[in-house]
Amino acid sequence: MKIGIFTDAHYSSQKVTCGNRYNSRSLKKIGEACRFFAQEKCDLVVCLGDLTDTEDSHEKEAENLREIAKLLRETPVKTVCLMGNHDAFAFEEEEFYSILGGCRPEDLTENGCTLLFLDACYYKSGQHYAPGGTDWTDTFYPHTQALKEKLAGAAGDIYIFLHQNLDPTVREDHRLYNAQEINGLLQADGRVRAVYQGHFHPGSSTVSGGIRYRTFPAMCENESAYFIEEI
Repeated sequence: MKIGIFTDAHYSSQKVTCGNRYNSRSLKKIGEACRFFAQEKCDLVVCLGDLTDTEDSHEKEAENLREIAKLLRETPVKTVCLMGNHDAFAFEEEEFYSILGGCRPEDLTENGCTLLFLDACYYKSGQHYAPGGTDWTDTFYPHTQALKEKLAGAAGDIYIFLHQNLDPTVREDHRLYNAQEINGLLQADGRVRAVYQGHFHPGSSTVSGGIRYRTFPAMCENESAYFIEEI
């Protein structure tokens, strides 16, 4: 199975934010990525979150997301988009996926493998991120029992997708508060082959506990920041 992956486009009208995020250029890059994935005959495209960034008005944020949605609709490859912290700080979940016209992640079993998509846009309190929020360092995955059940019922090798980081070598402020617990569950299962993440813009690749942790570089900071993984 051939999977096209990109992350952290942070598309907005701002030319540059944080000194090195070229936000306004990301729409063009998303289009390039989609065309590349179609040309390479990918079976699935996954955006690992932070498609958008905040603007001075919610109307402008919604307009930006509609521009992205148009590109995704034109892509002949099935596409799923995880919400990142910036997406969740701008949109309620239902509005986000309604504007995108779908793209909501659903766990998949393909070619004897299972793909699990995790939403870690939660505070340690268990409350989901909501528009107006800003604390991206407080990140948590509360559904550990559901994850245990998903792992137990999964077929074949397992691949995990999320926005925030489980990689134990990535900076602590980018990792889930309960990353150690989640990693323990994944390692105990013995069939988890890889965890795919965004959020940490430089990117990283690590093997820990028999699992490959691949963090993809941010699209907004790099050229040609779109990738293909074959599983």
